[in-house]
Parts: sequence; structure tokens; C-alpha cells
Amino acid sequence: MSLPSAGLALSPLDMATKPGVPEPVTAPSSGAPCGMSAPDEVPTSAEAAMEALHVRLASHPFWDNRLLRACRRGMLTREDHALIFSQYALLTRSATRFLHALLAQCDSETGCARLTQALWEEVGAPPPEKRPAALFRRFLREGLGVDADATRFLDATRYFVRECMDVCLRAPPCEASAFLALGLEAPLPRLYSLFVDGLLKAGVSERHLPFFYRRMDPGSARASMLEALVLSHVHEPGWFERCAGAMERALELQGHFFDGLFEAVQQRRLSPLMERIQARLPLAPEQPEPRTIHLGEVSQLVPHYRHAHEWRGIDFTVDPVPFGAEVLETQVLRVAPGRTDEAREHAHELLLVVLAGTGRVHVRGTAVDVKPGDAVFVPRWASHQACNTGAEPLALLAVTDHGLTRRAHEEELLRTARILRETGNTR
Repeated sequence: MSLPSAGLALSPLDMATKPGVPEPVTAPSSGAPCGMSAPDEVPTSAEAAMEALHVRLASHPFWDNRLLRACRRGMLTREDHALIFSQYALLTRSATRFLHALLAQCDSETGCARLTQALWEEVGAPPPEKRPAALFRRFLREGLGVDADATRFLDATRYFVRECMDVCLRAPPCEASAFLALGLEAPLPRLYSLFVDGLLKAGVSERHLPFFYRRMDPGSARASMLEALVLSHVHEPGWFERCAGAMERALELQGHFFDGLFEAVQQRRLSPLMERIQARLPLAPEQPEPRTIHLGEVSQLVPHYRHAHEWRGIDFTVDPVPFGAEVLETQVLRVAPGRTDEAREHAHELLLVVLAGTGRVHVRGTAVDVKPGDAVFVPRWASHQACNTGAEPLALLAVTDHGLTRRAHEEELLRTARILRETGNTR
């Protein structure tokens, strides 16, 4: 059984400028919604007003939230994406419910017909395996290894979806349609492009991403229909300001939701370590092998990294000590005579113990002379540099808490993700 046609398709401007509906738009008279600046010129037509709203959307601070920055920079692993999209599934499952809620309070026959047609095209016309919900479940299962039926949704996820549903169901039709069309639907092409970029960088195959590619067309029939519904209210007092406020509310809610997901990713990375600490689980068996806890001679270390720059006077090597620590990371730093290592600062704390040679260590504005047996502490984010003032190599044992910071800090997450990609390890 096929759904009856909704009749001749109308463009957004056809609906906005039908007989009896004035074209000029009422612009906000005092200020603009929080987070958005007022346009330089007052829109004088429905087309100009919609363009102004899209300009505001494109420059909104929402696009700089931490989750989307992480996607752009390739900071997220496949496991991170599994957590993110297992939660995002509740939003995708609710998309048709939002349309139903909008339909329930739609006050025009044309609008009801268009919404009904959109619902049919979403869940009625395509074969079951081609429907958005099925495509997304397949992406979760095959692309990320997520069992959608076993997902426990976070409170922040439930709150976001519940608030969206409440707006679509209870707000005046003008605001409800703008909330859905401009705040949730219009961002999707750009949003899904960022998601796809992040997923590909995490090693997820393109063949698992048809759900996203289908929604990345900015001129989709669904988006055009929803914007037409927004423009059908153009004759109402304060239309422009109300639409801008509804869009702002949607972006604000979605931004808080994404912040919650990013924090959940950070918690996921840290929680196994915290749980093992709280459970008093030892990292070593009852009788650990001596090689796992003892290094008799640092000369046995395998060279790992060397950096030399003649003009800058830099020449040093870094050799990791292969202990199976979770939080501590131990290395031997060797600086050539008359040379330095790189001046740098980082998220982890650092303890330097002099094994051989003499030199000077700078920590921010202070310099100390060092000899074998001396120790120097470098606090987080303190610039530091080691200089060899002697005739033999300056050897320093460097101990950091990088095992913690690489799980918690954005720059360290980025560095870790880059190393994993370079070594071919996307897990």
C-alpha cells in the first residue's frame, strides 16, 4: 500500500509567499539570542531572513566544541567512537518521533501533508534494510562492534533527547519547526562530514558509513521540507527573532550533549586505571620475572629516538626503559657534549636524575648546575631544557606520569592517536 501524494511540491519561498501571507520579515528589535550577534542589516524578505539564519548557524560557537575539535584533529580512537555513537543512537532513533511531535501540533493542511510525506519517505518507502535506523545499527555493529540492544544511555543523552522532544511537542509551531529545521537538521551535512573525517582517521572503513553519506547533502528533500515549514510562519509577529532563538536553543542543547560525550570519552580512558587502583589489583604476578622489574645496565637500552640540529645546538637521544608501568614512563635522555635537548613544556610532571656527566637544567626562569646523583623536578607545563656543560655525554634518567596524562589531556590524546596511526595500530 502506497501513501497518497501530498500534492504539488512547494518550494520554501512558495509556502512563504502564498497569497495572503506578507513577504517582509519582522526582525528582532533589541539584541539577539545568547551566543549570536545581530545581523548588520535587517532582512527584508523571507529569502534574506533564511540566509541570515544560515550565516548565524555557520559561524556559531557550537562548531568549536571539544568533541568536534577532537574529530577534526584525529584525537579519537575506534573505541572512543564506539562510546560516542552508541549514545548518539538514541538521537537517531528519535528523529522520526520529533517529526511525529511536530505533526501532532501542525496547524496547516499543507504542513501536515509535507510532514506525512517526509515520514513516509523516511520509514515507509525504503526497504527495511535501507531505512536510516537499519543503516545506523549496521554501522554500530559492523563498523564499531557495538551491540545497540545492550547500550545503556547516559543521563546526559536522555536529557538531550527529552528536551528536544519537549520543544517539538510543546513549543509554538513556529519555534518548534525552527528548532528542528535550523537547529537539528540544517547542521547535519557539516556535522556528519566532521564525524566521517574522525571515523576514517580512527581506521573505520568507508564501507561502514553509508548512513552518514546519505545525510550529507545540504539540499536534501527533508531539509527543504522542514525549512518550508519554518517559512510558512513568516507572517507571524517576531518570526525572525523566534526562529533565531529556537535555533540557538537547539545548538545549545546539542553543544552540552557533545561536551558530555567528550567527558564520557575521557572518563572511559581513565576509569579502568582508577578501578584497578581502587580494587588493589597488583600489576605484577606473585613472582615477577626479574627482567620486568630490574634493569642492570642502561647501556642495554635499545636506541629509540635521536634529534640533532647543528644551528640550534641541539643533539640528544631518548631511550625508553621497558618497564610495564601504567602511570610512570621511564626514559634515559642523553645530551651530547656542548649541546642541549629541546626546550619544551608538557602536561606531565617530570623527575630528572643525573646518571653521568655534568650540565645545567633550566626550569622556567631558574637554572641549576647538576652532577651525577642530583635530581631535578619539573612541574607540569613548566618550560625546561637540559644543557651539557661537560666533556662527556650528560645522561639523565627521566621519570614522568605520562601514562596518566596521555589518557586525560587533549594534546597528549592527539599525540597518542598520531603514534597509533603511524604504527598502523588503530585500536
